[in-house]
Amino acid sequence: MINLLPEPKKCIDMNGSSSEFSKIRIDSDSKEIKHLAELRFWNYPEILADSEDAYKVEIRKGLDLEESEDPVLFKKQGYVLKIDKDSSIIAYDEKSGLVNGLTSLKMLLKKCGDAYQLPLCCITDWPSVEVRAVAPTFSWYAGYGRFGFDSQLWGLDEWVQFMNISLDNKINQFNMVMYGYWPFELEEYPETVFRNVPIQIWNAENRRWLTVHYTHPNIEKPYLDKLIALGHELNFHFFAYVGLNSYNGAYSIKHPEARMKPPKSGKYLNDFDSLCLSSKENVAYIIKSMERIAELGFDGYTLEESEEGFWFCECDECKKRWHQGKTPVEAKHAANIWLLNQIWSAVKKINPNLVLGIRAFRQPPLEKDPSFLEECVKTMPKGVNLFWAPGLYVPENEFAKWVNAFGKDHIWGRDTESNSITSTMGRLFRTFKSNMIRYEDEPNEQVIETDIRQHIGSVDMHVHGINGFMFEWFGLFMHEFAHGNYGWGSKMDTEVFFKKACELNFGDLGDDVLYVIKNILTIHESQMPFYQVPFPFQKNKIKDSDIPVILAAKANHPHLMDLIEKIRKRCYDDQSMRCWLPHFDKIANAERRNDVIYDMVLASLRYEDEEDPVKKDRILDEVLYYNEKDFDIAKEMFFDVNPVAETGVKSCMFPYHEIKREIYNLRHPDSPDKDVICSGVEALGWLWL
Repeated sequence: MINLLPEPKKCIDMNGSSSEFSKIRIDSDSKEIKHLAELRFWNYPEILADSEDAYKVEIRKGLDLEESEDPVLFKKQGYVLKIDKDSSIIAYDEKSGLVNGLTSLKMLLKKCGDAYQLPLCCITDWPSVEVRAVAPTFSWYAGYGRFGFDSQLWGLDEWVQFMNISLDNKINQFNMVMYGYWPFELEEYPETVFRNVPIQIWNAENRRWLTVHYTHPNIEKPYLDKLIALGHELNFHFFAYVGLNSYNGAYSIKHPEARMKPPKSGKYLNDFDSLCLSSKENVAYIIKSMERIAELGFDGYTLEESEEGFWFCECDECKKRWHQGKTPVEAKHAANIWLLNQIWSAVKKINPNLVLGIRAFRQPPLEKDPSFLEECVKTMPKGVNLFWAPGLYVPENEFAKWVNAFGKDHIWGRDTESNSITSTMGRLFRTFKSNMIRYEDEPNEQVIETDIRQHIGSVDMHVHGINGFMFEWFGLFMHEFAHGNYGWGSKMDTEVFFKKACELNFGDLGDDVLYVIKNILTIHESQMPFYQVPFPFQKNKIKDSDIPVILAAKANHPHLMDLIEKIRKRCYDDQSMRCWLPHFDKIANAERRNDVIYDMVLASLRYEDEEDPVKKDRILDEVLYYNEKDFDIAKEMFFDVNPVAETGVKSCMFPYHEIKREIYNLRHPDSPDKDVICSGVEALGWLWL
């Protein structure tokens, strides 16, 4: 059986294998084609050779477009791959098709001792969607809620590896998320650049905190230009995913007087992310930032309009310009569309080919009146694309409504945020429905199964692009595989896909890997009943009825750890598997924490049931003990674990600190600590749900 993902459109299996070979010869006189092959065989560095006895791969220019039901995409990105006993042929029309054909050939390689074989087959393939993007973080909420995690810590080597793995999944664009301190130089506003930011890290040697000054890797040793240039060689594109007027650089941190002015009667925690647009200085800063992004070589923008709509700037000038009888949501939107037009004019002067997209119109009501959507289209510059369309909390026909309003060619993404929501979980693991307690009771349906449903819906509507969030890569690889497979156009049964993806990427370890990631049970610390600060991404509180499930997970923990250690050892020992080692290091850390969190949660249930004040107090000591134990394991791997308070609001991805505050308040109701520590800045924008 041929296992190739993304699933090809047409595959004739000839039920055999090629001759064994140790080298491949790309039969072409073109230096560019040979260079592309070298780039695509990134994890087989010794396999390409010009020797006559090598397995020959003939490259042919030209496709019979009648072989495809979509001749436009077949011509742009399609290929034909025919594998015979002693040679293969790749036919293509345009460079992206050659890249995809070379990728499929490489992904079909099978190790046979010291040699390789290929399955005999004929594949005719093309994507159903032109742009298959993922959105990794480059500086997500840096300074607003965190400083560094996952891809924000990478240098050039890690980014190139991730781009190569993305290309292996036939993903062809990064929407690089930059919220907070800029991860690039901005000479006119040096205070907004991610340089020498103080942060406390854990010094395990003597168990105390140590203050260091952290600089983003792209500032310390710039590499973005090299990454973009390499990607462009492979027809891979890079978009800047930034706020339209929210979290842009650290300007609103360093200049609090520049922020929007909230209503005097309001108590809004998130009054720090957006700038007053009646200030010429503020607008000049935003425009300069966007111009700088254009100069860096990005191919386009994903401009996000904050979904917050409870209030809009109430300075006198903004009241005159934007309110005028409008609701706060309407005032915000009117001002932001004005700003969008200013940005459009400015960046198009630098690069007329830049593509602009917007992620907007997400405020309640979630199901829109068609007339509202028509008005949205009219107010935007012609040519602006939509990088977000609904798929969560609404029926599928709501998506069709947006496609009809904006046009299928202007839809570049949907609400496929399973991975980004997982990144709010404090480095715990959550991918599948099976990773959650009482998933069916959760109002938030953002799991990988929901993402896949939305990708299939995008393909059915023949839209221009999909966007899959990949805010964390390590440990959460299945999201990437799903964005690639279902963004390409597959409608494969999900359970079949999960099994095939693990087999393709992990070989004989595939079943063990799938068992581990499907059977991890994650309980977020905020699910303890006494925890009061809302965490909108995991709303279920743990109940006594959940105890049997928790005890079963606890009993299965040693088995999971044995499998994880087996996988880690293989990844360490086998150089071809080494790129997966950080993934299972992180999964091991998360599963070790899970075992402690189970004990902490069970103790919290006993606290709720206990009536004796003395015994209740002892149970709180027990919870605090497990809280420290949980945090100690996290500190072994992660350094950005303390509250960030530069905005005036404390935020931390780890609930450890808030648990201590809430227990203090249980014990001292007459003198409570009112300094709330939110579980991530991103949670603030979701509280209306």
